[in-house]
Amino acid sequence: MNIKKIVFSLMIAIVAFTSIKAQSNSGAVKVVDNMLQLLKNNAIKTNFEMVVKEPSSPQSHRMKGNFTMKENKFILNTAEMNVYFDGKTQSAYMTSVNEVSITNPTEKELAETNPMAIISSYKRKSTIKFVRSSISKSFHNIELIPKDKNSSFKKIVLNVNKTNNYPLFIQLIDKGGMITDLTLTQFKSGLNISDNAFVFNPKKYKDIEINDLR
Repeated sequence: MNIKKIVFSLMIAIVAFTSIKAQSNSGAVKVVDNMLQLLKNNAIKTNFEMVVKEPSSPQSHRMKGNFTMKENKFILNTAEMNVYFDGKTQSAYMTSVNEVSITNPTEKELAETNPMAIISSYKRKSTIKFVRSSISKSFHNIELIPKDKNSSFKKIVLNVNKTNNYPLFIQLIDKGGMITDLTLTQFKSGLNISDNAFVFNPKKYKDIEINDLR
């Protein structure tokens, strides 16, 4: 084969690879869009288990409970606390001491209670692609790599059910090495929940201690 044919063959291979890569990225973006659209159009409730691994500690912090979401709002219930987020203000109520802390959380703080909000905010500022090394028949395995090197997160991994577009697993890896794994099970969608349900009402709790940290 002469040099011209070799160069031509190489160019065809490069073009084909680029096309496949573009289709893969486009398909991954579509999966994320479909999932976010599902969450935007439906109030959902799911059980969860969250595992947080700090690079400085050999032990992981585990948390179980249920999670109610509607657009960027959520309610998180565990044995230790109930967290309400109305899209701006977060109220974390500690059941054992009858105390609530009210904050306007940062992006990183919000990720510790609602990684779903991070996916929505990072979608447009990340490279989104399928993870080819881990292909499953039942779910899409997707990576979001932030384009900004100064981003709080190095990588976000997302597993989405191929049948109904439900998120099954979310992993957040921040630039400090902390890893947050969130596993979601037993989805209920199409719930009728008002926006007021996501606002914490201290009047329901007698002698509650309020820490307003905003």
